[in-house]
Amino acid sequence: MAESFDYVAFAREFEKRHGRPPTAGELEKNAAHFERVVTVHTPEETQAEIERINASYKPSLGERLKTGLSFVTRNFFKAILILLQTPVYLTLFFFNLIKSTIGVLIIWFVSKMMIALGLSLTVAYFYDDDLTKVPKFLSGLGNLLLGPNYNFLSGVGGDPNFFPNENIDVIIIIVAIIFLALVITFSKIEINA
Repeated sequence: MAESFDYVAFAREFEKRHGRPPTAGELEKNAAHFERVVTVHTPEETQAEIERINASYKPSLGERLKTGLSFVTRNFFKAILILLQTPVYLTLFFFNLIKSTIGVLIIWFVSKMMIALGLSLTVAYFYDDDLTKVPKFLSGLGNLLLGPNYNFLSGVGGDPNFFPNENIDVIIIIVAIIFLALVITFSKIEINA
């Protein structure tokens, strides 16, 4: 299917370029040339091409997170409104809330164990297991993250406390869980604004 030739647009463009209106012969010559070169696909062909491109495109986890983060941060209240008005998204949000709760708690405990291991290895390697040589900054960081009963040496005694500051830790965990659930829920949405 060929697209029709726009005589008015061609005449205006020709007049801008050459300073005079085109002759009838020039109009016919360019119309014939235009119809031979430019073709427009049918809507079915265009839709098939778009579906082929979309089927071959698989977004990475980073792209999905970027999409979800951009939607949640720019349109936070819109996201909450969509959650409340649409039962499908509300259901999806609750399933994602469960998944993000499990993920955040696992990450919380693993990161606390890695911090305890890192601090213990730092004290053992750099300070020869002598707690009196440990700088106040490092011991203060250990007390803040792991509690005052943790003494940096696993064999001597003391256990890391995973929630040394209960109120602050619970607030951080709850905010992270809700935020990640929103990001996961809206990471599949395309915004046509």
